[in-house]
Amino acid sequence: MVKAPEPLDFSLTATDPIPPEGIASIVEILNSGNLFRYGESGGLDSYVATLEQQFAQMHGKKYAIAVNSGGCALFLALVAAGVTNGETVMMNAFTLAPVPGAIEHCGAEAILLDTSEDLVIDLDSLVNAVKTTDSRFLLLSYMRGHIPDMNEVLKIVRDNNLVLIEDCAHVLGAKWNGRAMGTLGDVSCFSFQTYKQVNGGEGGMILTDDVDIAARAILMSGSYMLYGQHLAGPDDEVFRKWAGKTPNYSMRLNEMSAASVLSQLPILEQRIEQWNHIHGRIADGISSIEGLNVPNISRMVQSAPTSIQFISQHEIFEIDAAISIAESLGLQIKWFGAKEAIGFTSNHDHWSFLPHQTLDSTDSMMKKLLDIRLPSTLSDEECEAIVEIVKYSFSGVSNDLFK
Repeated sequence: MVKAPEPLDFSLTATDPIPPEGIASIVEILNSGNLFRYGESGGLDSYVATLEQQFAQMHGKKYAIAVNSGGCALFLALVAAGVTNGETVMMNAFTLAPVPGAIEHCGAEAILLDTSEDLVIDLDSLVNAVKTTDSRFLLLSYMRGHIPDMNEVLKIVRDNNLVLIEDCAHVLGAKWNGRAMGTLGDVSCFSFQTYKQVNGGEGGMILTDDVDIAARAILMSGSYMLYGQHLAGPDDEVFRKWAGKTPNYSMRLNEMSAASVLSQLPILEQRIEQWNHIHGRIADGISSIEGLNVPNISRMVQSAPTSIQFISQHEIFEIDAAISIAESLGLQIKWFGAKEAIGFTSNHDHWSFLPHQTLDSTDSMMKKLLDIRLPSTLSDEECEAIVEIVKYSFSGVSNDLFK
């Protein structure tokens, strides 16, 4: 009988506290009662307008539009970029439900693309979809921070005159060949949900250099014609072109979420450095366990990981048993191959609102794919404790050590 490791005495759902500056700003907002970004007078000094300006500047983009969630950012970006009812949008199948949900919200149809062994979009699948459909749009999700060969992606986009919408919910602060993610496409979308690189509780951001996309997104987000209160928005004449023709979907960001995010931007690089250290230690440990491996990350990528994914070569019943053993020791391992969606983990078979599509590589990968959330506060000792539980759980089921 192999002795079990000690159960974890810390939570993988732990998050960093909001910095003191953010707390002070939120208290100020609460004392003022002004939780709404717009005012019939003023508004230029709102926390949301300031966040938009700073976010645009840190990415070198002209326009930024803050909204109430990453999913709503995707929806507004799709519509603002020209997706119409009944149109098709290509998207990689390895992602989360809000991505096809945003396409469905537009009244469009999702064309799912297959997944490579490195958990990124399969480029042959993309090329085939371009050849066999009339889709003009690619919604590219960098799911769990996995970034494909963007040189090849951008070549396909250029050669076929596609509109590229980047889903950057998991890659704030990450880079491809020195370029920030979210600066490679026509429009990009970020999430400020609690478990992302910066925590607004909820919230999202749209970035673009396209003046018409920016104006439409601002009007659709619900600016009540107070679009002049956007520090990172187009000139008034562009809004006049679209005003009256553009519906108001009321998807604005609130002042407290903006203040929270603003206070974390100065420490984002420090957090990413911590996350990379944590990811590296746990990846090394898991890779040393027989039957488990961590997907490759391109040398061109500077990661900003908030979780770790690994592939199991075990049988399905062994994976299920190992997850149960780990859970009994306080370690929650997410499984993309589960029969039903659980928490923040799902696969395309769980989205019954979409027509069924057969994706051999994706289906094969999801059956073996596991995931652990990584708080940026983990110590080296806590990283080692996680690895020991993973090792114990999977070694046990494969070697019959518990009989």
